[in-house]
Amino acid sequence: MKEKMLVIIVAALLIAILSYSVLSQDVTCTFTAFDPNFGSSVSFSLPYPTNESWQNTTNDTMSIHVSNENGETMNISFHWANHTRIDYNDSVSNDSTVTIHTGTTYDHYQQYNWYANLSSVTYSNQSSIYWFKGEAYDWDINRDQYANQTDLDLIHALYLQATVSRTDINGDGKVNYLDRSSLQHHWGEDYT
Repeated sequence: MKEKMLVIIVAALLIAILSYSVLSQDVTCTFTAFDPNFGSSVSFSLPYPTNESWQNTTNDTMSIHVSNENGETMNISFHWANHTRIDYNDSVSNDSTVTIHTGTTYDHYQQYNWYANLSSVTYSNQSSIYWFKGEAYDWDINRDQYANQTDLDLIHALYLQATVSRTDINGDGKVNYLDRSSLQHHWGEDYT
């Protein structure tokens, strides 16, 4: 009887911890689960691309930091939200960052959702679902999916200033007539 009560209490505690993890929007997007049989903890943190970010369309790098209290070697797999496996690593050390290459060129403005699965001898767990978008075109400075007056106004506001912002369309380290010319070449384009 005591064992059943203990299992019920541990299960309720696990549900409460998981619910809190899912509902809280932790800046590092950490998701932790506790294994009631072993008292161990497995964590996912520092997802890359960072959650809710814009990602360079040609950078196919994806990573996540993993750790567990038991110090076991783990297996990790990366998946798109539709459950298609992206890549797998069956020899991940405790407290390490796992990096993969998706082999994908991301479409501009397209949202990509992904997660990781982690398993070892004593547990398995799934991370939160993270998302990022393929970067906007360079000349769509405010990322509203249009090349328009708002973008031109941003260029004029920083004209002839050294900058590393999105207003330096051609990447020469300053905002000048070349950036304005690039924008005007795409004037009126709609990417919705």
